[in-house]
Amino acid sequence: MAAFALTNVSITLDGTTVTGFANSVDANASADMLDFTTFASGSWKTMKPGFQSFTLNLKGFQDYATNGLDPAFPLASAGGTDTFTVAPTGGSNVADLAYFGQGLLTNYHPLTGAIGQPANFDFTWTGINQFVRGQVLHPSAARTATGNGTATPFTTPTATQALYAAFHVTSVTGTGSIQFKVQTANSLAFTTPNDRITSQSFTAAGGQFTSLAGALAGETHVRTTWTITGFTSVTFTVAAGVL
Repeated sequence: MAAFALTNVSITLDGTTVTGFANSVDANASADMLDFTTFASGSWKTMKPGFQSFTLNLKGFQDYATNGLDPAFPLASAGGTDTFTVAPTGGSNVADLAYFGQGLLTNYHPLTGAIGQPANFDFTWTGINQFVRGQVLHPSAARTATGNGTATPFTTPTATQALYAAFHVTSVTGTGSIQFKVQTANSLAFTTPNDRITSQSFTAAGGQFTSLAGALAGETHVRTTWTITGFTSVTFTVAAGVL
């Protein structure tokens, strides 16, 4: 069995890159177990899954500088909604594994520690929708012009599934907007791309989690595109997956 050490986890929350602050991550999905035991169950409980839910816990070193973690997540952010993407292998390549979703910041500890020790944070988000295992479509990088991402294979959703996407704009230079699309096609060449998901128009750093329900029969590859208007540079990350 192969062993894997967490040494280069990429973590993005809305428009904030948390990678350089965090040193612990815990993503936990679970299902309520419902008891359907009857007199005919033969003295063994009969259980079936009910509602599913997830939490995301991050811990690490607090930073109170202007561009630190504390200004990005002040007290007012407690109870707020954030889109997250976690890439356990670094997220520096298209098709890298990515876990993503959206949650409420329900456990807010902006300061823990002892005298003479590092100031730490401890945040937990409780999921408000799906927890998706997908892939990176655009690793964090700065772009200065409209363009297309690299196509990568994916398993098309069935009629009971959906295509999900997470968009993160972490830095902008100048004034303008950027909008993303997730496209699918029936070949790597993308000669006939189909627009599947269109993001909101971002005019500043931020994040979005969105989806498209239903089958995409015949599609074999996926990519992201971006349209930049006005900005001289935009740094962003995009992930997508099927559930």
